[in-house]
Amino acid sequence: MKISVIIPTFNSAKTLGDTLKSIVGQNWSDLEIIIQDGGSTDGTKAIVAKYPEAISGWQSAPDNGIYDAMNKGISRSTGGIIAILNSDDMWLPNTLERVAAAFLRNPDVGIVSGSIEVWEDSPHGVRVVLKSSLLHLHKGLTVQHPATFVRRSVYERVGLFNTRYRIGADYDFVLRCLLANIPWIIHEGIFTCMRAGGKGGSTFTIDDWKVRRSHKISSGINETVACINGFIRHMARQVILKILGRKALSTFRSYLWNKRTYR
Repeated sequence: MKISVIIPTFNSAKTLGDTLKSIVGQNWSDLEIIIQDGGSTDGTKAIVAKYPEAISGWQSAPDNGIYDAMNKGISRSTGGIIAILNSDDMWLPNTLERVAAAFLRNPDVGIVSGSIEVWEDSPHGVRVVLKSSLLHLHKGLTVQHPATFVRRSVYERVGLFNTRYRIGADYDFVLRCLLANIPWIIHEGIFTCMRAGGKGGSTFTIDDWKVRRSHKISSGINETVACINGFIRHMARQVILKILGRKALSTFRSYLWNKRTYR
């Protein structure tokens, strides 16, 4: 089973090395690494050059945002299973073995999603675990995109990411997959480490509103309430960070995510 990992990147020389180490350290040989770079000028090319045998393809050219880069990478890939890993995220050891086992045991399943571990400041800093869930998607994206693996046949069926969304296309993609009744497994394992405040953050955005309106899963009143709640949560985070510190903020973030995901 060939697994392709797409790494969209732009000026991520400081973190790309850690990302690549976590991939090449996987105990899975049938692996394709595709780097879709947006025209970096910070030394990203030098990092890529350190892995000539591991990297299957590297393309550096201006793009129309991260989802355009993802789509280009998917189109260039050849694996039957496709993952997208941000250039500042890392896979935990044996992630690909666990993912492949889930697909092999369930040949009809189109998507496997796991949990992510978010850490503050450094890999040795405060850590919280955010789980994936298919519950309450009307509230926002509750699937951890950096820990999600998709069969190529799913993209062929429901399409690639909609680039008219600036940061909400993964939410739109998840909803399209559900509407298409794609069989989905929520794995209990933690697949990915993500830096807090990195490229894969998950907060309420205008794009969330656009996606929900597009899929007709929310009313104007509900969106107004969601906006107010989002503003209150934002202010609460700022107060907690200033008064109690980052550790307390991490605990608060974890509570909010898991409350939204499972209640």
